[in-house]
Amino acid sequence: MISNAPFMPADPSERFAVIFRALQRSVADNGYRLKIHGPLLVLIWNYLSRQIARFAKIAAKPAQSPRTRAPSTVERNPTTKPKPALTLPRGFAWLIRLLPNGPAAPIVAGANARLELQHFMEDPIVQALLATHPSLGRILRPLHTMLGLRYPASIKRPKSTKPRPKRPRKPKRQPSFMDQYKINPDGSIDFT
Repeated sequence: MISNAPFMPADPSERFAVIFRALQRSVADNGYRLKIHGPLLVLIWNYLSRQIARFAKIAAKPAQSPRTRAPSTVERNPTTKPKPALTLPRGFAWLIRLLPNGPAAPIVAGANARLELQHFMEDPIVQALLATHPSLGRILRPLHTMLGLRYPASIKRPKSTKPRPKRPRKPKRQPSFMDQYKINPDGSIDFT
């Protein structure tokens, strides 16, 4: 449990905010001490803030029946490529690896959030919310990956009904001109 919170609210969006605001503070406090690059700390802080706001916004909406998305009518111009933006690291448990656990890290940022997220996902109220709002999985999946947790069944991506396009096979390697001749150990060509 989070040590600085006297209680955990019953509302799932408030609990989510408490868990990840504590992670934000811990990352900010430990980031300077661990000499983590400043812009990366800002990216992590802003990412967690956006996820907290998105979770609250989606959870506040009334439950809707699942529907398929209408195809987009807007055509995109792929010729202009934007400048690549500074992005968060990727990979399983990247935040846990960024904030090491040990005597040099007295406040274990990722471990508390990891444990709290596990308890949060096991709550029946949260399970019911996820059943009525499956789009919350888009918020929770990256957070699970960031903290090194496997996805529970309630937020796994649904299997695609469309068949995958077959990848074209690579053509077989064409024999070179020299393959028809035997090469001697000294490097000369044996014409016999």
